Order: sequence, then C-alpha cells, then structure tokens
Amino acid sequence: MDEAESQARSKTELLARIYLDLLARRKFDEWIELWADDGICEFPFGPESRKLAYKGKDEIYRYMTSYPEKMSIDSVNEMQIHPMLNPEQLVVELKISGRVMPSAQRYDQRYVIVVETKNGKIWRYREYWNPLVSVNAFGGLDTWAKGFGEPKDDLK
Repeated sequence: MDEAESQARSKTELLARIYLDLLARRKFDEWIELWADDGICEFPFGPESRKLAYKGKDEIYRYMTSYPEKMSIDSVNEMQIHPMLNPEQLVVELKISGRVMPSAQRYDQRYVIVVETKNGKIWRYREYWNPLVSVNAFGGLDTWAKGFGEPKDDLK
C-alpha cells in the first residue's frame, strides 16, 4: 500500500468514527456536514411500506433528526472497522444499546454498515440490521411497518 492510499484509508476510517460519534450524541448540525450534497442513506432491510433510501443532505437530515422522538441510544459498543480494497470504502460492525420512546422498551441491536466516501465526505451509507429486533421493540409488525422514524409523508 502506498502512502496516498494509506492516508485515504485513515481519512475514511476517521470520518466513519466521527460520523458515528456525532450521530450517537445527536449533534445533527455537525453530523450532516460530513455528508456529500448528493449523499444516499439506505436501509435495505426495511419493509416496503417505508422509504428505503434518502437522497441529498436535506432529506437525510430530516429523516435522521426524527429518530430521537422514537429511540434513545444509550451506548455504541463492540465497534469494529473493516477496511476494503478501495480506501474510500469500509464496513463497520457495531452494537447499540438503547430504548424505544416513550415505552422505554429495550432496543439492543447489531448493525453492519457499509460506508463509501467521495472527496472526503460520506457519499453512500447502507445500514443492515435485524428487523425482528426492531419489530419486537416497537410493539409489533404493524406499528414498525407504519414508519418508525418517518418524519413526514412527503418524503415517500
């Protein structure tokens, strides 16, 4: 690996760590600045009744700032970062511990996240998780499928 590739890989990893830290601390105004203007945030395991991809900083920001009303993240644990051949891509494995609001039902979930950067910004983010954990924590399939976290119908 040459020096330029090593630096790009380190920058991508640092960007992912800052991204997750700001998200967990709900510092959304700083967090959204890590995104490319044409970024894509995807949730491939969501139900068809929910939006599975958010495009552009405005849409991503509106979606992600709606989650604190639905869920509280208490901690991010067991984070492992796996570099890929492309130094601007990586995979993150992590576990979060949290609670569903307002029921205080436990929400302990494992994630696999694929991050792609472009020009030093998050360009594509794909989040994979166990939908059964979410379904159970949010009170069943009907409640969960109706759109936990959906900020507004106009995003569909």
